[in-house]
Amino acid sequence: MTPSRRQLLAGAALTASAAVAAQVQAQEKAQGKAASPPLAAGDEPLLLFAQHDRPRTTLDGLWAYILDQNDSAFRKPNARRAFWLDEAQKPGGPVVEYDWGASPRMEIPGDWNTRDPSLEWYDGPIYFHRRFQAPADTGGRRFLSFEAVNYDAVVWLNGQEIGRHEGGFTPFVFEVTGKLKAGENVVVLRVDDRVGPETLPSLDFDWKNYGGITRSVWLVETPATFLRDAFLRLEAGQIVADLRADGPAAAGLEVSVAIAGLNLTLTGKTGPDGRARLSAKPPRGLKLWSPETPTLYDVTFKAGEDVRRERVGFRTLEARGRQILVNGKPRFIRGIALHEEPLGAQGGRVMTPPEARALLEEAKALGCDMVRLAHYPHTESTVRLCDEIGLLVWSEIPVYWDDVAYESPKTLTLARAMAAEMVVRDRNRASVAFWSVANETPTHQARTTFLRHVVADIRRLDPTRLLTAALNKNIDVGGAKAGQNQFVVDDPLAPDLDVVAINQYEGWYGPRTPDQAKTVRFSNPHDKPMMMSEFGADALYGERGPKENRWTEEYQAWVFEETLALLDRDGFVGVSPWVLKDFRSPRRWHARYQDYWNRKGLVSNEGRRKLAFETLRRYYAGKTS
Repeated sequence: MTPSRRQLLAGAALTASAAVAAQVQAQEKAQGKAASPPLAAGDEPLLLFAQHDRPRTTLDGLWAYILDQNDSAFRKPNARRAFWLDEAQKPGGPVVEYDWGASPRMEIPGDWNTRDPSLEWYDGPIYFHRRFQAPADTGGRRFLSFEAVNYDAVVWLNGQEIGRHEGGFTPFVFEVTGKLKAGENVVVLRVDDRVGPETLPSLDFDWKNYGGITRSVWLVETPATFLRDAFLRLEAGQIVADLRADGPAAAGLEVSVAIAGLNLTLTGKTGPDGRARLSAKPPRGLKLWSPETPTLYDVTFKAGEDVRRERVGFRTLEARGRQILVNGKPRFIRGIALHEEPLGAQGGRVMTPPEARALLEEAKALGCDMVRLAHYPHTESTVRLCDEIGLLVWSEIPVYWDDVAYESPKTLTLARAMAAEMVVRDRNRASVAFWSVANETPTHQARTTFLRHVVADIRRLDPTRLLTAALNKNIDVGGAKAGQNQFVVDDPLAPDLDVVAINQYEGWYGPRTPDQAKTVRFSNPHDKPMMMSEFGADALYGERGPKENRWTEEYQAWVFEETLALLDRDGFVGVSPWVLKDFRSPRRWHARYQDYWNRKGLVSNEGRRKLAFETLRRYYAGKTS
């Protein structure tokens, strides 16, 4: 049944340059591993730079939907159930076994698990249908832009398939120039949220798999030649802008970047490939972005007649020895992890800007300067809010746990495409500090080779951020088995990363009680900064009792007290405890305490703070860097 999963084979995925590929191969050879095949030349995904500032029409609202639980329409298509053809029953004509006009409606963006109570636990394909108006062609270009669809999407416009995309948390765009009618048009999506042995995430993961068109849909207009991508940053003591024009006049195009408030304009022309790199020494008055002073500049980008506006901050990041430096100063990272679920009784995937702000303000109230957006790219509006209110961001792709098909070329291609879409969407956000390539993965050769390719791609796309992964299976427990409780961060991927980060749940999983955490020692043999990317314990809000009793708020606070005490002793330079709020997870079965919620949140799903919230707040208030 499985169709070709992705438009990426037509060029949507970025692949590393030949030079980076050679470095990866040389490294693998030096370590005695079989060299991976050369990485093919590729390109950045088409995501429409500064889309929010372009003429666009929202396709959000009520969409009709049809449930196809057996996937009959796609597996065995025939005229009477080809939903994408938008046929109507004609008198005396052949039978048509659907009627979009009579089908139920769902608010989009939306996940079907919370929008329709009968579909709370449904996994499978659902078709969505929307009529919309489009003006006559004016000589420019038009695109259908999807901010996210979970998980596998096939898109038809006026009965013709225009593209496919796999991945539930990153944007994708299909050009529809010349395919739209003046007047009414019809778009149909097949959305299938099922996971499998070659998907990302794979078969086992610890959050609810909300299916649907979970972020906004747009019809976007551009000139015939437009600014497809721009990346503006502070790098190696220079303000640097990489621009790329797309269209018939892309070569030799006049381009510029004007930064209001700095009296600085960079100018130049694109080369034969439509690309240009502009740079200049930063003016004296440049104010650096930081969590304490999240300064953003209004920037105007021009590529010929295409003029786009963005807000961009400038700052530097560095891993120097065992320290993390922000704007040249060592910093202890005060983080918290969070899933993309708003506060409320149901959960749900859709996150509006006010809902995102409510969660981020809770992180600020904790004293955080960083949020780990787990375990997938969160909505763009969340990252933009972090720019605005001053929160560093850890963003990652869902290469998660042991079940990933690390030896599958298809899955590797998918991971690389997801990483490219994540980076290109958000690399102009000053708040983004860490790109993470994985969470709690095994350490065998296939996995390490897999992740090295993703690391190489990200470094080519963005050399200014810190690369990391939340490691877990990396810990050498030889000393612990001997009764020494010595844990050594020893992962074969560590040399490829800028920051080594570990997940360790002392006092919750494993044999030790919280007070025995003080007997555990962590060591980092790499001359790199070390962070604790997760620790925590479940507690049901309102469950009170002796601190020795699991599931109580007291027990959770005890775990936090004991774990936080060892961070400074063992040289950690940052932490992001698990997790800000309780979130839905079908693999959390305890009927009394969990009821299909992961209860490790410092606040309940409704937003009520647990005792450990204050424990962490006090710890962060006492940090001086």
